[in-house]
Amino acid sequence: MDGIVVHSIDRLTRRLAELSSFLDDQREHGFAFATTEGEDTSTAGGRMVLTIKGAVAQQETERMSERINDLLLQRREQGRPHAGGKRQFGFEAGSAFQALDEAETELIREGWRMLTDPSPKTPGDVARHWNAEGSTTPQGRAWTIQSIKRVYRSERTGGIITYKGQDIGDSVYGAPLTRHQWERVQAVLDSRSTPAARDSGKRKHMYSGFLRCGNCGSTMRVQWATIQGRTFRRTFCHSGQSGRDGRLGCGKVSRSYAWIEEQLDALVEAALVSRPPHPRTDLPAEDLTGGINLLEHRVQALRNHWKQGGMEDEDYFASLAHLRAELHDLRSRENAADIRRLRTGTDALAVWRNDDAENLGPRRALVATVIDHVDVFSIGRGRRKPPETTSIAVTPAS
Repeated sequence: MDGIVVHSIDRLTRRLAELSSFLDDQREHGFAFATTEGEDTSTAGGRMVLTIKGAVAQQETERMSERINDLLLQRREQGRPHAGGKRQFGFEAGSAFQALDEAETELIREGWRMLTDPSPKTPGDVARHWNAEGSTTPQGRAWTIQSIKRVYRSERTGGIITYKGQDIGDSVYGAPLTRHQWERVQAVLDSRSTPAARDSGKRKHMYSGFLRCGNCGSTMRVQWATIQGRTFRRTFCHSGQSGRDGRLGCGKVSRSYAWIEEQLDALVEAALVSRPPHPRTDLPAEDLTGGINLLEHRVQALRNHWKQGGMEDEDYFASLAHLRAELHDLRSRENAADIRRLRTGTDALAVWRNDDAENLGPRRALVATVIDHVDVFSIGRGRRKPPETTSIAVTPAS
């Protein structure tokens, strides 16, 4: 590149920090730069003029942003919702949230009656009802418990106008529910939610998340089951789990988990044994578990404080973003340390053969280096002999 020519400096950038960095790069690399307005960057006076013009361009950008924000706030105060974003269930496409879809609105109101009835139904019941009626999400997918909750948690469903997380009034247009109805369903959903148990989000089985239904492709679940007095682990395709193309799982595959785990354990160990050893480098141990647990506790305490009305939305979201950034940093460091430690052949086998419960995470990290996913096929009922090895298909990690 010999040089850069722009019409005016605000066509290059409208941020002083970027302009300063650009001028430093120009001096370092020596390429030519010119504008049609004739600024000369080869002299101190020319760079000063360019910097002044850059400051003016940045001020204009900031003033434009302020005018847009003032206009958005004025629209909200007038009860006119923001027109952007994806279509939301209950509103007609392209109507800027001003016109209701009557069929979808009726489903929302039916679901509200189900959830607030003296003998209340669950969001799962609402999802099954909507699916039975042939309804889909705005993205064309089947309804799940999570997507049902998103509909009823949205302030737009109750005609509530918000600005930067604050409730500032009611929409002048129609909404599927009234504010009172929306607030009532929030109380119902809040009453059904319980604080997550410690470590409840962690995997409890070696190959959960790796197993897929060979019939429909959805991720299979692993859980303990008791059938006819016999307790065992099984993996199964759940009809409420989203699969390929957003469709729900077929529910047609259910297998004993123990045999599958045995086959995959042998495959993973064989792969680790066959790997050429790498020179070992002793790395200082860094235990981040305490810090991660402390941050998770602080996030939960912050959420409870906010739910009880103890802080403003803006303060809550700012604090939550800060805690999540710290948590992400610690987890990234923890994962990086695991990866560095597992790169040596000797360490990998030692980690793999340590089957203590607290070592499940590192062992699953090793599995991910060998296996991408496993398709599990049905073998029918009443079988007495061991399944065929072809009843599972392993896709290696790339």
